Amino acid sequence: MFRRPKITKTLAYQVFTVFIAGMLLVDIVSFFVLKSLSYNSILEEKEKLTQGIVRDAYRYITEYDSYMWVMEYLLNHQDEDLDLEYDTSIATNRKLDALMSNHEGLNIKTVRPDDLEYFSDEDQKAFAEIVYNRWLLRFNGLKESYDIDFLYIFESDDNYNEVNFIISGSDSKLRRGKNPGEAYVFGTKVVTSEAQYTSFRDLKKDISKFVYTSEYLDAYRYLFKLDKHNFVIGMTFNIKDINSSVFYQTLKILFAFIILQSFLLVFCRFLLAECAIKPIEEVAKNVNEYTKTKDARKVKTQLSLIKTENEIGSLSHGIDEMIGEIESYLKEIKDVTAENERISVELNLAQKIQADMLPSTFPAFPGIKQFDVYASMDPAKEVGGDFYDFFMADDDHVVLVIADVSGKGVPASLFMAIAKALIKNRKLLGGTLSEVLRDVNQQLSEGNEEGMFVTVWMAVVNIHTGKGYAANAGHEHPVLRHKDGSYELVKYRHSMAIAMMPEVSYEDHEIQLRPGDRIFVYTDGLPEARRGDGEFYGTDRLINALNSEPNAEARKTIDNVTADMNSFVAGAEQFDDVTMLVFDFYGDEFDGAKETKE
Repeated sequence: MFRRPKITKTLAYQVFTVFIAGMLLVDIVSFFVLKSLSYNSILEEKEKLTQGIVRDAYRYITEYDSYMWVMEYLLNHQDEDLDLEYDTSIATNRKLDALMSNHEGLNIKTVRPDDLEYFSDEDQKAFAEIVYNRWLLRFNGLKESYDIDFLYIFESDDNYNEVNFIISGSDSKLRRGKNPGEAYVFGTKVVTSEAQYTSFRDLKKDISKFVYTSEYLDAYRYLFKLDKHNFVIGMTFNIKDINSSVFYQTLKILFAFIILQSFLLVFCRFLLAECAIKPIEEVAKNVNEYTKTKDARKVKTQLSLIKTENEIGSLSHGIDEMIGEIESYLKEIKDVTAENERISVELNLAQKIQADMLPSTFPAFPGIKQFDVYASMDPAKEVGGDFYDFFMADDDHVVLVIADVSGKGVPASLFMAIAKALIKNRKLLGGTLSEVLRDVNQQLSEGNEEGMFVTVWMAVVNIHTGKGYAANAGHEHPVLRHKDGSYELVKYRHSMAIAMMPEVSYEDHEIQLRPGDRIFVYTDGLPEARRGDGEFYGTDRLINALNSEPNAEARKTIDNVTADMNSFVAGAEQFDDVTMLVFDFYGDEFDGAKETKE
């Protein structure tokens, strides 16, 4: 006999559970959208603010009729013992009093270059020092008023390979000197980085150049040119606290939005009860009546009284066909199950094929004593996008590669196979690492409609001398351990990942390994491994795990890191492929020590 199941959750409860979940999802999405819009709006305001700062700074400089003369004097005498007063005016005021006594009725703002020709050398020097002090105090005030981390003017020739700092604003929080992070004193020269060089060369008059990092906004503006000297104003804003402010402002807006949603929820509850819940209850009552009495005529008569012209009415007319449809669905489920089993078999085969593509025989080069290498790859799915490789480019050089394709699963594995083959084949043809990455990037960028990309760390090492080169295309920082030392992260500027866009240049970094040194490289699946609360494993834990047994064999080192990571995530789902590679360098002079150790 058919038994009616006990109702534990009403339809209204289920509908409103979904409705509330949808509201929460909308709230979450709205929060991040509003937060992003607010953050971008603040950054735009910062950019607009720089225009006003530039105007004020330019006005402060040019309000002296002889500003060009002063700039030229400072440049011509910067190697001499100029008596510059940076953050006070005590000595400057004494100089001004002395200058006024020598030149009655003098107004330093209206002194023209022609007038200065009649000044003595001592008065010319005093005039330049006085104007410089006035400029500097103005910049100090601007920096404090607008809460700017750094505000400065520098000059450079048309090549912009080196910049010479003229004016740097300071306050009680920023000391003066010639070291990074300080307000540079007059005449401090700094070699420009690649990013700064590009920014300065692109500067045009009346157009500002903005450079963003995760914590700072740098703005540059071309001011004027004096002979071969280009004068540029620069400033740096600290934007790392903006996120916190935007977060709380967005929460306030979201709270008001939730209140409005609550009123809408009450109204929808009433509407749902009248238009859906009551008619559905009537249909359910008649279906149960049919299961008890099997009186189809009576049930159909009662169902015909339901006049709703919507899905509920359609349900009452479709009950007679339900059994046949269920049988049809069961057959389809069997077919789908068989298809899923076939796909599973093919994925297992694909996993084996991918594993066979990676070097897996260790020791990899038993006849070579100058180095040892060991690696592992653990995909997040049946197949993954990480890969590693090592091979001899010739009798004297070994090539190391570790890479991570964007995404996971079958698409990433296919892209991985192509990238691995292209990198190895191109390197065996010869050329520098930057040339290899440039050519492979060009090939992978062609027809890359899906927008996939690959981060790559690649090195070539002379197995006798330890000298070599490394190139990093958007990959994780490598870890280095010197002989009998501890592991440390080696940080340097990355190039762009390959296949993101064509015509990209890459940079080689020279490396020098000593006998007993070790390189440890990995993919982002290791530091980004997460436990249940969302916290990442991170590079600090990685370094600690490596240093727990710094002299362990290569295989044991990877086992130690894997065990430490697994302990940290405590069974949480693996979100990304995890790949590691260890390279031990022994060199010619270390053969005997290596054999003794083994």
